[in-house]
Amino acid sequence: MTRQKKYLLIARGSSHISYFKHFADASQLDAHVIKVNAIPFLPSHIPFLQLANNVSIERLLIPHLAKKARKHPKLSKSFLWNIYKKLSRFFIKCDIAKSAALIDKRNADVVGVWNGQKQPSSSIAEAAKALGKEVVYFENGLLPNSTTCDWKGVNCENSLPRNSEFYRQFNSEKSLPNELVPRSPIATKAKGVESEALPKQYIFVPFQVETDSQIISNSPWIRSMGQFYHHLANVIDKLNDKNIHIVIKEHPSESVRHDSLHHQHERILFANQCNTQLLIEGAEVIVTVNSTVGIESLLLGKRVIALGNACYGIDEVCAQASSEEQLIHILNNLNLYEVNSEVKNGFLNCLYEHYVIPTAWGSVDDRHVEALTRRLLKEDTFSKMVEEAG
Repeated sequence: MTRQKKYLLIARGSSHISYFKHFADASQLDAHVIKVNAIPFLPSHIPFLQLANNVSIERLLIPHLAKKARKHPKLSKSFLWNIYKKLSRFFIKCDIAKSAALIDKRNADVVGVWNGQKQPSSSIAEAAKALGKEVVYFENGLLPNSTTCDWKGVNCENSLPRNSEFYRQFNSEKSLPNELVPRSPIATKAKGVESEALPKQYIFVPFQVETDSQIISNSPWIRSMGQFYHHLANVIDKLNDKNIHIVIKEHPSESVRHDSLHHQHERILFANQCNTQLLIEGAEVIVTVNSTVGIESLLLGKRVIALGNACYGIDEVCAQASSEEQLIHILNNLNLYEVNSEVKNGFLNCLYEHYVIPTAWGSVDDRHVEALTRRLLKEDTFSKMVEEAG
């Protein structure tokens, strides 16, 4: 008889821990939960420091330092930065050793982490891999009211095939979500224009959180929202249509305000108080680095241009630009970048019917538990399709 796999779900945030515990209690799987920051580095973890030598510390350190430099620019320019880098390297090594010890103690077969692209979840994932364990990744869902659980990674590192032909098999006329879930802002922002004052023709640009892994790790040429604005100002001056505007909405989860950008260009407006769905529906096209707003825009029947690495950056689903010049060319020739409705609908149907775990992780129900259990057992349709595709 095959031994049942042991699952160990590890996180730092209290809300993620509550979610993992809720699932572990409701599921039939042999699942346990650890809040990693509640456990100090112990003498029993020291033997696993040797295992950390098998992990590329630099690969984990680079995005961590990039995030901290964005958050603490004065520190990054001071003499203390070199000290901080050395300490960070040491602490990452300790995190790997501690995680490995916890995984080994539980004799886990599968380790679940939240996101996996930033500390400490990236150290946990690398510790599990160094021990020869399977790793599964969790994140916010790609569709409204959903959750991501993926055996390969999250965001642009996920398991969704990038081959447009793959999605033709899912093309159908089934109804898809068309009501977006508003996100409450964590800090007040300068309001900008009211919805009644939006221009007749505009490009909608959703700003993103600069310290998020989507910008730190998955955005090759847009490194900050200030830089993004600078490119947009150059782009709009070179568009053939001199009546079109750009409308920006700052990310509700970004604590940094961009007030200084609000009145730098007469045809670039901010609309922070406007409903995101309304802004998408009124736009000619959506330009985003790699936000989930891109997928939401596809759901609402809009054209999308992705500037960074995005899981929906698939030929015939959306246009992609890797430079300011490419973005200008696409916007001036939108008729050349029409999506293939069969591929786009197939992609969205695949997401909705097979990829996402139904209901957001903050509101777990029986459907969620059942779908997540099947994904963790690799018994769901999507897991089987990925395995068959090789």
